[in-house]
Amino acid sequence: MPSLLKKSLTLFTLLLVSYSASAVELHLYAGAGLRQPVESVVKQFEQDSGHKVVIEYGGSGQILTRFNLTKSGDVFLPGSADYVEKLQQAGQVLASYPLVLHTPVMVVRKASGGQIQTLADLAKSNLKIGMGDSKAIALGKSGEQLLVASGYESALKEKVVVQATTIKQLLIYLLNGDVDAAVIGRSDAIKHQDTLTLLPSPAGTPEEVATIAVLKTSEHPDIAKQLAEFFASPQGIKMFTDQGYLPVHPR
Repeated sequence: MPSLLKKSLTLFTLLLVSYSASAVELHLYAGAGLRQPVESVVKQFEQDSGHKVVIEYGGSGQILTRFNLTKSGDVFLPGSADYVEKLQQAGQVLASYPLVLHTPVMVVRKASGGQIQTLADLAKSNLKIGMGDSKAIALGKSGEQLLVASGYESALKEKVVVQATTIKQLLIYLLNGDVDAAVIGRSDAIKHQDTLTLLPSPAGTPEEVATIAVLKTSEHPDIAKQLAEFFASPQGIKMFTDQGYLPVHPR
């Protein structure tokens, strides 16, 4: 019996060694505004695969700059396909998959702008507006396009008092009352609809597509592709739509 137990323990040890040897660590660059669904997808992927994913968050422009400086990493997930296209043009992408719409919306704090129902109302008000930095985050650039599409670009821009480098920081300013209105993502607006009013978006408002890419610099391209494909699977997409994101291809 002791001999049998010893053999079983030896086999178990060999299996553990084999498992740890096959498990790899991936580096994922991800837009900070996508944090909640990204955390959910990565957690499930790690449980299912045994691999480890280290996530580096930042504004989409920031993580692009970071990658261009380091030329290392496995997977890249910004809030807009534009950043993936830049990497494709530089020959740095092995594969890419569109995930969900990352839609900019203007919201107003109910506590300070409860009477505001439209962008026209906001343009006539004396409320303070927060925006994302167009060079740092996807919703900064599309947010500026929303102002143009509204027909009240000049009046609205005059009210902008802060440009944040992440949507998370902008949301903090908004919820704390440092600004009265802001362009944020639709998913965050839905989560905070008890305190925020979502204003109707004008025709011509851009819809960014959060897109995931497998990087040419990956040391584990097959596993990096597995992660990207899991994000793009129905299970992965549901973790985004559960948070208020809209699917790229409505079903």
